[in-house]
Amino acid sequence: MKGSAFGIIILLVCILAILAMGGYIFYRSFNNQTTNTAAPISAMPTIAVKDFAPGLPMSQKATILIQTSDSSDIKYVVPKDQVSTYVKNLPEGYHVASQMP
Repeated sequence: MKGSAFGIIILLVCILAILAMGGYIFYRSFNNQTTNTAAPISAMPTIAVKDFAPGLPMSQKATILIQTSDSSDIKYVVPKDQVSTYVKNLPEGYHVASQMP
C-alpha cells in the first residue's frame, strides 16, 4: 500500500513537470511569434527616389543624389546622356551631393 501511494505521487509529479514544460514551450513559441512579426525599426532615413527613365535598363541610367534647400535628399535616376540637363535645371537651392554613372 505504501509503495503504490508513493508511485502515484511520483507519477503525478512527473505529469505536472511535463505539463509545465509543455506550457513553457508553448508560451515561448507564442511570445517569439508575436515579437518577431513586428516591423524592424530602421535607423537610416529613407531617401525619396524619382526615376525619370522607367523604361530603360539600369545599365543606361545614372543616379544623382540631390540635396534640397531644406537639407533633405532626393535620388534622381536619369538617362546617362541627360545628366547635365537635369543638373542644369535644378531649382534654386538644390545642389548635387553625389553622382554615380
